[in-house]
Amino acid sequence: MREIPINGAVTCSDGPCGKSIAAVVDRETRRVTHIAVEDESLTYAPYQRLVPVDQISGTTAELIRLRCTREDVNRMSPFIHTHYVSRPEEDYSMYEGGEGRGDAAMWGSALTVGEVATRVDEEAVPAGEVAIHYGAAVIAHERKVGQVDELVVDPDSLEVTYLVMLKGHLWSKRDVVVPVSAIAGAQAD
Repeated sequence: MREIPINGAVTCSDGPCGKSIAAVVDRETRRVTHIAVEDESLTYAPYQRLVPVDQISGTTAELIRLRCTREDVNRMSPFIHTHYVSRPEEDYSMYEGGEGRGDAAMWGSALTVGEVATRVDEEAVPAGEVAIHYGAAVIAHERKVGQVDELVVDPDSLEVTYLVMLKGHLWSKRDVVVPVSAIAGAQAD
């Protein structure tokens, strides 16, 4: 068995490379296909990259070692895609006498505010796969029973065999190992 820490340190063949922020798992085969790595010292934004699991040379409970260089990671596909969604125009009427919004009220006439763009960040998870994040809620019988800590995978097939969850309160947390056969499903937030 091999542990894949989610929220663990990541190191490349030429030095530290941030931390893992998610493991991407194929819903049907339950195999880990990628890890998402975040490193704010990467050259190109966004600073999260999808790293294929075949680039992992070894793991511990706190560390993922990659066989590629930091520059290789820098050239990999972004994990987060940012786009902007425009909201429709809003018409704020400003009347003399101070009614209205802000300084525009002093003009005493209608003020039209153009379209407003809202930033939307989406994870670039391949179709049929799900990103599992550190701290994601583990639900049993419609209530939260813990949170995701790491995944345990078969080293040959890369199939997830166990989910390690943190259970308990702030002062007394402990790891509980849950067989994947006991997991009904996963959903992205």
